[in-house]
Amino acid sequence: MKQLSGFCRRVGISVKAGLDLVNAVKREVPRQRRHSKIWQSVLGSLENGYSLAESLKPFKKQLGEMFVALIEVGEESGHLGEMLTDLADYYDQMIQIRRDFLKSLTFPIIEFIAAVIIVGIIILVLGVIEQITGQRIDLLGWGLVGVTGFIRYVIFLVITGLAGVFLYRFVKGNIQRSRPIHYLLFRVPKIGKMLKTLALMRLSWGLHLTMRTGMDVCRALTLSFRGSGFAPVHDQLPVILDVVESGGTLTDAFQTAKYLDDDLLSGVDSGEQSGNLPELMQKLTAQYLQESLLNLKILSIVGGFAVYGCIAVCIIFIIFRLFSFYIGIINEAASGI
Repeated sequence: MKQLSGFCRRVGISVKAGLDLVNAVKREVPRQRRHSKIWQSVLGSLENGYSLAESLKPFKKQLGEMFVALIEVGEESGHLGEMLTDLADYYDQMIQIRRDFLKSLTFPIIEFIAAVIIVGIIILVLGVIEQITGQRIDLLGWGLVGVTGFIRYVIFLVITGLAGVFLYRFVKGNIQRSRPIHYLLFRVPKIGKMLKTLALMRLSWGLHLTMRTGMDVCRALTLSFRGSGFAPVHDQLPVILDVVESGGTLTDAFQTAKYLDDDLLSGVDSGEQSGNLPELMQKLTAQYLQESLLNLKILSIVGGFAVYGCIAVCIIFIIFRLFSFYIGIINEAASGI
């Protein structure tokens, strides 16, 4: 998103200033290092006389369906520069949310990593104690003691981490694969609300971008709901399209769907009656953005307390194990008297 934001911002400004599109994209190719082959191919197509949208279509999967579709509408309507800068604003908002979320979780993550390291140190120390005293002390109850136990512990962490990365990459950007996970998270207090608010923010921003271009309503709805990126919201698209294609209003269509909140329904109703739907969706986007940031802060606080709780439970567990160990030694000593 950061690369797309920079691309849209710089090329959009160049196009609005009346500069040549091919030269504007040519200047971007060296900056797009992560996907340089894509942008070199796009530049080659532009130099051969193809439009920007035609040049981007082979890379719809990598760049996003909405991105390519809105570029096409921008070129057809003669407002490519404005469309690019609007897309840059959208990506900047997404980047801000991601940055604030990661920032809010920094301290809990540091605490968690410290706890993992301390457990590893305890395993090594238990091995040293076993060498000195000749007694095997398993405070954690996991059978992990000494260098051998530490190696097993590290292998477990590596396997768990790789499994998590694989699962993330497997479901990332694929609504079909991630649907069960989305619905599961949707039922989790706080997390479900946060994900729904983020999805509604992306939905309202998509409606703002698409509805003001004169795009076909069904196509605009399809792009906007697909752009929500969250299965419970995304899956309302067929119901809404059925109503619209049957001659119903947008208000009727949105009211038949599930999981859409009252603010969105009210905004669609007011926008449809006043003819200012894109403008109202833009205002609603700003509202959802603020709600998303607030929900992220709340979630980070809850996450922090969860980490505190896990660490406290581990400490209490180790204390009880130490207590049981020393009681066992005392009982053995007493039985020999």
